[in-house]
Amino acid sequence: MKKADIILRGNAIFDAISDQPASGFVAVAGSRILAVGKNGGDEYIGSDTKVYDLKDRLIMPGFHDSHVHLIMSGMYRVCANPIDAKSEDEACKILADFVSKNPSNDPWVIGFSWHHVFWDNKTLPTKTSLDKYFHDRPVLLLNADCHGAWVNSRGLETAGITKNTPDPYGGYFERDEHGEPTGFLCESAIGAAGKFAFDFTFEQEMRYVKTFMKEAARLGITSVNDLMPFFHGNMGSVETYNRLDSSGELTVRINAAPNLLGDLDEICRLRDKCTSEKVTVGLLKQFLDGVAPTHTALMLEDYSDAPGNRGISLSDLEAIRKAVSEAHRRGLSVKLHSCGDASARLALDYYEEAIRLHGKNACRHAIEHLEVVSLQDIPRFRELGVIPSMQPEHIALTQTFSTNPYPEKFGSERIKMSWPCKTLLDAAGVIAIGSDCPVVDNNPFLEIFRAVSRIHNDGEPKGGWNPSEKLTLAEALKGYTYGSAYGVRRENDLGTLKAGKLADIAVVDRNLFALDDIWEIMKARVCMTVMDGKVIHEEL
Repeated sequence: MKKADIILRGNAIFDAISDQPASGFVAVAGSRILAVGKNGGDEYIGSDTKVYDLKDRLIMPGFHDSHVHLIMSGMYRVCANPIDAKSEDEACKILADFVSKNPSNDPWVIGFSWHHVFWDNKTLPTKTSLDKYFHDRPVLLLNADCHGAWVNSRGLETAGITKNTPDPYGGYFERDEHGEPTGFLCESAIGAAGKFAFDFTFEQEMRYVKTFMKEAARLGITSVNDLMPFFHGNMGSVETYNRLDSSGELTVRINAAPNLLGDLDEICRLRDKCTSEKVTVGLLKQFLDGVAPTHTALMLEDYSDAPGNRGISLSDLEAIRKAVSEAHRRGLSVKLHSCGDASARLALDYYEEAIRLHGKNACRHAIEHLEVVSLQDIPRFRELGVIPSMQPEHIALTQTFSTNPYPEKFGSERIKMSWPCKTLLDAAGVIAIGSDCPVVDNNPFLEIFRAVSRIHNDGEPKGGWNPSEKLTLAEALKGYTYGSAYGVRRENDLGTLKAGKLADIAVVDRNLFALDDIWEIMKARVCMTVMDGKVIHEEL
């Protein structure tokens, strides 16, 4: 009998097949799971086998983040994040203090996570405040949802943005009474500065990927779907990922999703080139709309707080419609960003047309976010085989429920179908869960807590927001493992603990199924991560 390199024993093994954990063992040999059983696995112990007795810790498949912006997430870990600022000037001071303590030779100062809706006066910032602290170096700060950017005068100058620069399709430059850009760039307008600020060298990309991988290992994340497109083009490059793979440094599986509106011939070439078990190129991504807090998500009816406004499209919808069909014909699965109910319907329409024209195939198309969906569109997910890819942590955009903008934006009726996680899971038969990092932290326990509780950090609303849409703990964990693997056609290799599958495993410091207090989910941490049969994080 073949002997194991590693055996994990414990009283709580969640295989993501059953709904409850069981006691037993997981044996690993090489990069694969050798066996999963209910005894101690003594028959697989050899002279070189390392045995871990994990007692009541939860042993489960490694987390698969179905929606992450990998390069940006690495940046998020090394850049300033003035998320706690209560004013424009305080955000500037936090940024200036961070830069003074963390000097770098990077041409741009880049930061994340500010949002004027978090500030006391809730007023959009301007270049003037940044100019007080940064005279000669361009600055670009992405807001908390990454659909707005704040730049200084030098940043505008470097990007060539002036009074005469026209607003781009799907976005705009905020302007003063004289028509001068104020320094706030909305939606696609970010690309005008982003093409300069995010023009990274290979060395910068390597730094960001390695930073991301270190944090992913700590969090038990062993696979990600990298949603590469931003408003200026793709963030990162598959070549960087391949070089890390070739050198044996890659500790997270990357399913790259480049620009749907890019060169599909080149993407197919990359797909054929990436044949390892760690880097794949079979996905494509693009934006249909923006986000509801800024009224840029596409809605079927007017925003409740903005009569006459139904949002905007961020891309050429006709180009997306044609590209979806062509991608489907080539066997490339598409992931379309949709935060409004109108954009969700458009996505379903485009997928339906592609199937009608070219027939059903192996593609597993997805809709990303799905913050609100019309009831009449729910059955179409199963009919078309479309995967809901959701990020429950977005439910709690703000710390308190009283300051959550969504009820005001959606209104009393539409809010009932906001983040319909359970409805979509029941309708589609599967759900993929991710973080959307760096929009929110990619700590999986934040998403799990929000999925099963649907409350804000103040404990409101009592019983949860639309409590019938809560997921069970097993459903949330399956969405974060099996569901995400299914979404990229890798369920035969990943997503569950089963003999023959790749040995990607996370060990949580407590049995989540045995908790008396749901808030303990937020306190959980991963104390061991196995990826490709190797222990890449251990804190037992």
